[in-house]
Amino acid sequence: MRLGATPNLIVTPNGKDDLPSQIDAAVAAGLNALNVRLRDLSTDNAYLENAAAYAAKKDVMLVGFGTGANFYLTGAEADAQHERLTELILRARKHLGLTIVGTPPGPMSMQRWAPGPPLGERKARVAANLRRLGAAVQSSGVTLALENHCDWRGHEVADIIVRAGQANLGVQIDTGNAFSVFEEPVECARALAPYIVSSHFKDVLCTPFATGPARGSRVTSVPLGQGSTDNRTICDIIVRETPNGRSIPLLIEPFYLDDDQSPREFLAASVRWAKENLAEYLD
Repeated sequence: MRLGATPNLIVTPNGKDDLPSQIDAAVAAGLNALNVRLRDLSTDNAYLENAAAYAAKKDVMLVGFGTGANFYLTGAEADAQHERLTELILRARKHLGLTIVGTPPGPMSMQRWAPGPPLGERKARVAANLRRLGAAVQSSGVTLALENHCDWRGHEVADIIVRAGQANLGVQIDTGNAFSVFEEPVECARALAPYIVSSHFKDVLCTPFATGPARGSRVTSVPLGQGSTDNRTICDIIVRETPNGRSIPLLIEPFYLDDDQSPREFLAASVRWAKENLAEYLD
């Protein structure tokens, strides 16, 4: 299993955010995988090809995410999005070599308790749009990975995958996001295990009822190993129950970063925990 991170945890020495600099910073942090945000994808195809070659030279796996997708759309809006996403993903595949693209069902505002159509209808829309997009990019060798994105529980994401019935559609499990919908992350992992192709490895600290100025149930962002997410057991489940489980990239992601929080320190603490506790699985 490759250990990687999302770009908001990658701090480059020169302050640049170009892909070669991010790749160097990832390697320096002890990583061999990196998430690439596709909304920010360069339109310079030669640059992308050079970045892909540099990643291969440094043995860093690139995994796409952040397409800005909204699979709840219908009609002309859904058609326009389909055209945009198809072009974007195929270009990322051709010029950057991506084989996995993670995606949420839609924007954060479309969570399960938001007003709108019944949940069954929402799931049907997501499944239909993903089926269509998956079919459009399948021949290129891209696998789409639907994330549990603070919206659906594990069994519901699995139901969307089954409804879509698309061979190149899997799951990007986000291990900490389960708590945001009041789900035990280990149970989420068990429900999603047959479909996992990528992961956002995340830890959060849960307080069932906090006192003080911010009362109520709280889920706060912490580095791996400092919270309530049993990522070791989740990793065991992936290895045992997911097809080709040992090839799943583990991409460290914060639930959020406070304004005064150091991304470098957050990542360093998370990498230390992963290498101490998941050593038997890491490449």
